[in-house]
This record gives sequence, structure tokens and C-alpha cells, in this order.
Amino acid sequence: MRIGFGSDYLGFECKGHLKAKFARQGHTTEDFSVEDLGTEYQTVTDQLASGIYKNRVERGVLVCSRAIGASVRANKQPGVRAALCHDATSARRGVEDDGMNVLVIPASVVTDDLAWELAATFIGACYVPREHVFGIPLRRLARVIEHIRNNLDQPLSVNVLSRVADMSQSHFSKLFKLSTGLVPHQFVLQ
Repeated sequence: MRIGFGSDYLGFECKGHLKAKFARQGHTTEDFSVEDLGTEYQTVTDQLASGIYKNRVERGVLVCSRAIGASVRANKQPGVRAALCHDATSARRGVEDDGMNVLVIPASVVTDDLAWELAATFIGACYVPREHVFGIPLRRLARVIEHIRNNLDQPLSVNVLSRVADMSQSHFSKLFKLSTGLVPHQFVLQ
């Protein structure tokens, strides 16, 4: 995995330990901090978030003194889902349930061992969107079924129904069958 790292002056040493451990495990690492220990968290957060947005890295780990501010700032960037985590369960669930791609670790609160536990859990977790596991979300499915019932006198193509669900045609067709047991055309006929 391509992992981006960032820190301010307080998290600089911890970030270095994490980066080295992940590199030894075969991950590709990129440091978005500079050697200047006076670097503010805002600059590093923006650079790391940009790396996520531009797909230079898949995930980011930010260790800094202003962890809440860094989380808020990172989340303003497109495609970034950052969260401050103090425990491994939150780090894992953040990825699995919400697609978190930037872990923010509070530098003044965690030990190097806890930081490693958080980061290793975060990197090891996988995001599986709930739509893929359970089909179309209930509100979208209800909207599509209502549209079908209200428009049975008109042609109801997959193109139209997928737009009602706000999905691509192929994605909609797969998830519709998973949700209802029928392909859209069969559902309309019934």
C-alpha cells in the first residue's frame, strides 16, 4: 500500500518510527512533512490531503499536536475522510464502516507503541461499502419502487431507474437484483 505520512514538530519522531516500520513491511511510504521542525500542522495537513486527492498515496497517517484541527482541515479537502482516533477499534471501524483514509493521531496523548497499534490497525483494515454487501440502501430502493409504481404506463428502462437511484446502470442492476431477487425488467413485469 502507498502510505503518506505527516507531522508537526511534536509528532515528528513518532512519525519517523511509524514510517520506518511500514517501510520494513514492504509498504511504499511518502513523507509530506519537511525536516523543518517548525512546520505548522496546517501546511502538512494540506499537503497530505492533496496527496490523497491526487492518488499519490492511498492512505495517510498524520501525527500532530493539533489533531482535532488537522482532522477538520483534512476533511475540507475533496476525497479525504479523516478522523482522530485514540483506540484501535475506532481506527478499524473508521475504515470498515466509513471509508476513512486519513488517520490523525494526537502526538501528545499516545506512546509510540499505541501509535503503532493505531496505524497498523488502520492500514490493515479494508473498506467495503455497505451498498455492495446489502444491496441498494433502503431509501433509494423505496424511491425506485415508488417511481416504478407511479409510472407503469410509461417505458421504464434501466437507464431511467438508475438515475432515480442516483447510480450507474451496471451498478444499479447488480444491486437491484441483490436487493429484490429480480433484475429490474423482471421486477417491472411483475
